[in-house]
Amino acid sequence: MSVHVPVPRERGPSPLRAEQVLPLNRRRLEDRMRDLGDLYAATQAGPSWEVDRGRRAFQRRLAADARRPGFALLVAEVCGASDDPPKDRTTPGAAGPAGPAEIRGAAVLTGCAYGFPVTDHASWWRGVDRYLPADLARLGASGRLFAVARILVAPEVCTRHRNADWNLARRLQTRLLADHDAAAGVTLVDRTDTATLTALCGWGWRYVEEDTAPGAVLPALPWRVLTLVTR
Repeated sequence: MSVHVPVPRERGPSPLRAEQVLPLNRRRLEDRMRDLGDLYAATQAGPSWEVDRGRRAFQRRLAADARRPGFALLVAEVCGASDDPPKDRTTPGAAGPAGPAEIRGAAVLTGCAYGFPVTDHASWWRGVDRYLPADLARLGASGRLFAVARILVAPEVCTRHRNADWNLARRLQTRLLADHDAAAGVTLVDRTDTATLTALCGWGWRYVEEDTAPGAVLPALPWRVLTLVTR
């Protein structure tokens, strides 16, 4: 999982009051794949070629993960109408890929989160099942552990009001786990991705104890394992 975290901006009122969170099934996901790619691009920093490459990789991973048993995806939308026609991406000199601020039809995507249940059999997401502590492994065996593979939100959601219940990332992760009656969520983050680790900890995630406990004997992993216990 990764998020882009820029320099924090000044505090302000909740930007999420008009947003609704709703699920997308696999068929609707295919229809909204372009919009989700635009959302990814709008939340990233860097040169355009790098963002474009990341956008394609994000869409490929999402399409592959959507085939996993129990896959679920939530999107956040702002509903409204626009008098302006959509931007024509075929016109020379037109603006680049649309972001969440561009309204298509009646709704604008402002965030998404997706994942799948952890099971006690077969090869699981990146092999992390081999490194789960006993209590999380038992939750997986009972069907009450859910892997949150991605939370994609605007940069300000990562840095502002992270403790607020209405923070969009918190709303997405809470709803995703509640919809699947999960007792806990688990996710993986690249060890070098300090921005994402900081954001997740601000949203209530905690490091798996065995991943940080002094003297713990674990195979070296390229990522950190974090868990989120539901209320």
